[in-house]
Amino acid sequence: MALIGPILDDRTFEQLRDELVRRIPVYAPEWTDHNAGDPGVVLLELFAHLGESLLFRFNQIPDATKVAFLRLLGVRPRPAQCARTLLVLDTELPQGVQVLRGTEARGGALAFETEDEVVAWPLETYAVGKTAAPALADDPARAATERRRRQDAVAALPAEEQCRAQRAGGASFYVTTAVPTDPSAAGQAPLDVSATVDRCLWIPLLAKSATDPALLRNRALFVGVALDEQLPRPFDLVARNPADPTRLRGGELTADPPAFLWELWNGPAAPGPAPFTPLAVLADTTRGLTTTGVVTVQLPEAFPVHPRAPHSGGDLLSPPPLDDDRLAARVIGWLRVRRPATESDAIHRIGWVGLNAVGAVQARTATPELLGTGTGDAGQTFRLTRHPVLAGTVRLEVEEADGWQSWLEVESFADGGPLDRSYTVDADAGLVAFGTRTRLPQIGERIRVLSYRYGGGATGNVPAGAITSLTGVAGAKVRNLLPATGGADPAPLADALDALPAEVHRRDRAVTADDFRALALEVPGVRRAEALPLLHPDTPAQPAAGVVSVLVFPTEDLRDPGAPLPDLALLRRVAAYLDPRRLVTTELYVIPPTYREIAVSVGVKVRDGFQVDAVRRWVELILRQYLAPLPPYGPDGAGWPLGRAVRRAELEAVAVQVDGVEYIEDELRLAWRPGSGASAGAAAGDWVLAPLVPMRPWEVPGLAGITVVTGSPLPPGTGYPATPLPGGDPVLVPLPPEVC
Repeated sequence: MALIGPILDDRTFEQLRDELVRRIPVYAPEWTDHNAGDPGVVLLELFAHLGESLLFRFNQIPDATKVAFLRLLGVRPRPAQCARTLLVLDTELPQGVQVLRGTEARGGALAFETEDEVVAWPLETYAVGKTAAPALADDPARAATERRRRQDAVAALPAEEQCRAQRAGGASFYVTTAVPTDPSAAGQAPLDVSATVDRCLWIPLLAKSATDPALLRNRALFVGVALDEQLPRPFDLVARNPADPTRLRGGELTADPPAFLWELWNGPAAPGPAPFTPLAVLADTTRGLTTTGVVTVQLPEAFPVHPRAPHSGGDLLSPPPLDDDRLAARVIGWLRVRRPATESDAIHRIGWVGLNAVGAVQARTATPELLGTGTGDAGQTFRLTRHPVLAGTVRLEVEEADGWQSWLEVESFADGGPLDRSYTVDADAGLVAFGTRTRLPQIGERIRVLSYRYGGGATGNVPAGAITSLTGVAGAKVRNLLPATGGADPAPLADALDALPAEVHRRDRAVTADDFRALALEVPGVRRAEALPLLHPDTPAQPAAGVVSVLVFPTEDLRDPGAPLPDLALLRRVAAYLDPRRLVTTELYVIPPTYREIAVSVGVKVRDGFQVDAVRRWVELILRQYLAPLPPYGPDGAGWPLGRAVRRAELEAVAVQVDGVEYIEDELRLAWRPGSGASAGAAAGDWVLAPLVPMRPWEVPGLAGITVVTGSPLPPGTGYPATPLPGGDPVLVPLPPEVC
């Protein structure tokens, strides 16, 4: 079987001839005879014939020539992307364990490297907040019990705090709410710090049996923070809560991080003007507690400032009480995190807080290599021993007459001068190339690479708990509490060739809707993107001049694979990639999709000789794929089109295509669920039968339920009935085991 290569230019003789004839009025308006017998037209046909022959030969070029052609045009296929995660260390050594930057951590055969230095201390921690106490119960007895409980809590306060509560007209009660201790566990709600009574995050430092607080003075703590960046479900662009902190504007998604303050509580005996000691923030990869990362803070010389934290406090400046007395006895310090008064934003949903954290990337640092000796020729190339290479990580030197000189890695030599010491790196192939118009390594000049990093790929997206060992580090255990994300394989050559015409036309600038869509698809993690010109998220029904909203679908969403929603981290990456490429006059928004819930119920007649359950499963599968929002599914293989209505007749036509279906019983039942802006004649949340479900321009269907049965269809949205038990509805009682 012959191998069919990619077609770079598929224009035929007729298309070339017609294109040339159409240009005659532009360049020679006096030429009016365009018939086949005209001598000029004969010459054009000869040129079209030769052009078709050249295009045929051009389409047979090998891959190496195609890559060189792409490099000549400045088009580079997307390189491999590295997966990243957070590592958490645990030790029992009082002096701590130092782990240097670039230390190897292994998860089976995969190697990760730490992105920064970390010192693991024998400490434990978690985070808590002061959330408002629930209202009194409706039951009079329970309400009376709760009042007595609150009166006892006020009576336990110091006398001055009781007087202050009386002057304020009563006390405000709160409960201590903890942040989840395992970010990968299901069913644990994050703590919304913006909804607490003091809008502060409190972090107790818990001592172990081997902890010596004196060794922590003037030391750095590496605090890992995992933000809950999931969008609220269901997401509706129109019915958004005004209090929802989700930012959709490109400038807000990529804005500078907000300020935050880290403080150490000085204890109950601290003087009034200085209840806290400000802590220096040495490093921050959380962007001001807006994304997952590590915050490095330095403890003061006066640590610990109090032996034990009190069990309760009556003001906003005291830490919240811990319900577990054993944990409260281990507290040797309290950290408080808050926004300064000048910040309008707050700290939002926190999913996990822990100590001894460090970021890790699925890449390795190569040892120094001697590439070879210069020849003085233009276009010299040398190959690295490891690839794919991470862009911007190659440190190269050339031994010139006055010693080793550092050279600079550039993307292209287009702007280089004859004295520039520069080189390019083909990340996928690991090739180091020198230009033609820049300075070149001369004859006898040795070339060496001091270091570079290599790795990447989708294999690095390991689950939580997969990384379990540190190479060359004793006395500390390691684990990744969060799954590694962001790894992606390099774009294949075929994709780069398919995108070549658009790349040449676009030149890395976003002007048209297709430009925004194509550029958004270049961001790892984006499976589908749609550009909606003139759509403003706050007023989507009214055209807004100069506004472009880019709607993003993620590659996967484990919470709901059938209706995937991007998280805030993906929206930020898309906004950061598009914002520098847009026009200055364009107002950019990056938005998630809105799913309109629908339910489908089908009753089928199965042909004789076909297995009933198999036919039912195939009908359900083909309908799910037809209504899916992501490629390669949907009516045209690109996902369900935005704004396209769902029609009952269309779904019936799809269902009867399944081999084994004779016909549809009665008719397919299609229903949709109105949202908060309920339609006329229907309450919000009720299923409404309709032959057609309209979609707004930014909506796609979200299949909430589908049932396929033989015979008459079930009511939409009800699900399959339970299996009937023999004897009606018996009472099932387990029999205890016999005991001798």
